[in-house]
Amino acid sequence: MLRAGPPQPREEAEIFFGEFCRFERWPDIPIHVLAGRDDRFFPIEFQRRVARERLGKAVEEIPGGHLLALSNPEVLTERLLAYGSGLTSY
Repeated sequence: MLRAGPPQPREEAEIFFGEFCRFERWPDIPIHVLAGRDDRFFPIEFQRRVARERLGKAVEEIPGGHLLALSNPEVLTERLLAYGSGLTSY
């Protein structure tokens, strides 16, 4: 059963966009970058560039839009479970 959120959403905190991350390196865990190839909010070319520049990673594209959990939940779930199982090919 799904539960509804509050009737009035709270305001976003300004700190999110106003401060830099202060950590020195990423944790020693596998990092994967998944992106919806049909995302019109963050186009795939932009996501590829950001992943490469900030993480040194390539983007794994899957069909879907900006919110993959809504636009393609089955493929997203399969991919996340595969990562958790240590699989690298699909």
